[in-house]
Amino acid sequence: MNGWIIYNGALRIKKVEKLVYELYEKAKKKGITLEMVKNNEILPSFDSYGKTELNLTVNLNKPDFIIFWDKDIYLARHLELMGYTLFNSREAIELCDNKSLMHLKLANLDIRIPKTIVGPFVFQQQNLNEDYIDFLFSHLGSKVIIKESFGSFGMQVYLINNKNEFKDKVMQLQNRSFIVQEFIDTSFGRDIRVNIIGDEIVGAMQRTSNNDFRTNITLGGNGKFVDLTDVQKEIALKAHKALNLDFSGIDLLFGKNDEPILCEVNSNVNFLSFEEISNIDFGDKLLEYVIKRIK
Repeated sequence: MNGWIIYNGALRIKKVEKLVYELYEKAKKKGITLEMVKNNEILPSFDSYGKTELNLTVNLNKPDFIIFWDKDIYLARHLELMGYTLFNSREAIELCDNKSLMHLKLANLDIRIPKTIVGPFVFQQQNLNEDYIDFLFSHLGSKVIIKESFGSFGMQVYLINNKNEFKDKVMQLQNRSFIVQEFIDTSFGRDIRVNIIGDEIVGAMQRTSNNDFRTNITLGGNGKFVDLTDVQKEIALKAHKALNLDFSGIDLLFGKNDEPILCEVNSNVNFLSFEEISNIDFGDKLLEYVIKRIK
């Protein structure tokens, strides 16, 4: 069996490259040829009649499946049009990558989330009036969280302490889309990452940070293996299934009395830290899932 694992060729983050290489090595032990492919080594093309075709800058075997560890949704859609099976699908990746679309997809599922306002669409630069800002803070609270619609590793998430900080940050964002959420102070520096493959919760870790409201391991957070409550399991699985994901990382916040609140859904989940603290081989389970689905 031959497959590709596609990742971003311009990102050059060692943690991502390590994850891709480890999956490649695990596949080799199973007798699977899993070729590591950068997204910029593939040229999605159309011939003179508009028929989809694929040009490559490297020599690759035709894949039986593709593990798509990137957010290049145009490439993903092109590959699906050509009949390739992707894990995760283009639609699932697009919904997770765009936080506004993610919340729209999860609407009316009876899942507790932070109160959220989707920022207005603009072409060049935000110009929000005082009435808009006053309503936003009266609705969400004295502190808010701004999340750029597109972002990874917690780098595009900002804690805003007052209206002046909000105005400054929005001006910095220029025309980048964003959402604004209430600040869940009971979850400052702690959350739960739930790792899921298929319909199975593989395991979860609690992430903590002593000096940041964000808990991302990439930003210096720490993780420990934890057992989930039935309510946490229910929320994580409901979000995972609603977005039609093959594998995911679901982030849950702690509300009052530790009530679970859905924070975010990740399609390109980095599982290396989870494997280290849990001794559970997420990568091996993912490959087993893909093999089963293909067969």
